[in-house]
Amino acid sequence: MIYGLSILHLGPGFAFAVVAFGCDGNASSAGLESICQQDTFAAFIKLTLAAWGVMITLLALKIIITNYINKNK
Repeated sequence: MIYGLSILHLGPGFAFAVVAFGCDGNASSAGLESICQQDTFAAFIKLTLAAWGVMITLLALKIIITNYINKNK
């Protein structure tokens, strides 16, 4: 349950941080030109979905590795 709540809240949190603070003026130095040129809401949704995808993939990888390690015990 903790992992689910973390993923649910950290995805939009990451997206908000990138949109709010990454697109201030030095977006070219941070590599965020393509994101900052979009509509703010569209960028927020895309970043949220991307963050969720990365976190869910990493969680699945963690579960697979943990099960593999514990299988030999």
